[in-house]
Amino acid sequence: MDAANDWSYRYKHLSGYALLFCLIMSGAAQAEPLPWLAGILADPFASEEKAAGLVSPELKPDSCQLPDVTHKLHFNDVVIAALCNNPDTKAAYLNLLGQAASMVSNYSGYLPNAAASYDHGRTTSFGENSKSTSINSSYGVSLGMTLYDFGQREFKLETAELALMAAGQSYNSTLQGAIASALQGYYGLLTAQNALGVANESEGFAKASYDAAALRHQIGQVPLADELQAKGSYSQAQLATQSAQNALSLQQAALAILMGLPADAGVQVAEVDDNTLAQDPFGGQVQALMEKAKEKRNDLQASRTSLKASEVSLQALKRGDLATVSATANLNASNDRVNVLSRDASRSQGIGLSVSIPIFTGFSQTYSERAAEKSLEAQRETLIKTELGVEQDVWNAWHNYETAKQSWKTSQDQIASATQLKDVALGRYKEGLGSILDVLNAQVQYSSALQSQLQTRYSLLTSRVDLVRSAGVLDLNTMRPDVVSQDAPLSPPEAKE
Repeated sequence: MDAANDWSYRYKHLSGYALLFCLIMSGAAQAEPLPWLAGILADPFASEEKAAGLVSPELKPDSCQLPDVTHKLHFNDVVIAALCNNPDTKAAYLNLLGQAASMVSNYSGYLPNAAASYDHGRTTSFGENSKSTSINSSYGVSLGMTLYDFGQREFKLETAELALMAAGQSYNSTLQGAIASALQGYYGLLTAQNALGVANESEGFAKASYDAAALRHQIGQVPLADELQAKGSYSQAQLATQSAQNALSLQQAALAILMGLPADAGVQVAEVDDNTLAQDPFGGQVQALMEKAKEKRNDLQASRTSLKASEVSLQALKRGDLATVSATANLNASNDRVNVLSRDASRSQGIGLSVSIPIFTGFSQTYSERAAEKSLEAQRETLIKTELGVEQDVWNAWHNYETAKQSWKTSQDQIASATQLKDVALGRYKEGLGSILDVLNAQVQYSSALQSQLQTRYSLLTSRVDLVRSAGVLDLNTMRPDVVSQDAPLSPPEAKE
């Protein structure tokens, strides 16, 4: 058992804070506390350190700073800005800190409780020929500490620790989601940038076709219909360029907001090397990848940890009908004075041991345990559903990625054929050997091939992100398309002889 679960370690750790508490109560707190002492008092059980220790190192950037939007941004710039500046990730970490504070509050069950009281009053009574004034003052100090409760404190603390661990795993899953969203925004903006270039290229080809038709009509080689058809195609290409420019502006704003920047930041992203797009991040079979995901997925680990916390919480609940042994101590004093003629002062002090034993609670304990047991059974069924969902995520992501790779390769062949066709069609038309319909048809096929290439490229990039995330290994090291997973490659099962 590690130190966090070693109860002797906990008692030693808490006794140090108890000694510090006693020193402060004895008079050290009357003076202005030292800076280091103020820091300890602000977070005596180091809850923020506990929360920070639950964050995966592969998901924590070394430093946080806003990127320079005057240059094209790279993967690290976009992802780190999203992790550090996005309000969703900030709120998720604040929730984790709150969970850590709730967990360490259970340490108070091992420390004494102290309370002080002071009362002072003046009462004047008026009679027919008299007046009586009395002054009453009293003060007291009481201390109490639970000595033994048949393990209820231990179970509650263990439940809180497991709940904090589950919260940390959920936060890591949130960070992975933030990385995935940042990458998808990156690829979306990159596709929009390239789409504008494609639209400009298609517009340029449409203008060349229109110029050729206008020239041939001017010299009387073709009818006016050729020029009008080419002009209509050119106008459509201009509209497509305007639509691409609008889509680019929207993608720029979306990515800027994701990074915590103003919507009008005008961000641009760097290009991706096409030679690395079809690299498989895993080298094995989908069945092996599904098993890997069951070990690595943070959301699945959080569900398992929450189930374990519920089991421990049920154990604590079953101890609720047992006795609790506590020690108490108190010191009280009073001073009563009437008309300054009579004065009565008294003081009392005591120390004792109390035992509280629940005898009958109206069957609330019975039904509380039954409700917890049924909730635990339902949680087990939910965990099974979650595991099946993980398998489906990996299965879908795997096949989407395999399909995207094949589509990308097909689009490469398609763009080569369409490029050759449009060059031949336009050349033949300029020489008077083809019709304008051949040119316009080649133009449509070329534009369609360019758009298909962009879409398959985007699908390949985003499907890779989905695959790596579904396997539970998406982090700052594995987010690039030219990086294979840092984990050991998945190999197919060895053939039996």
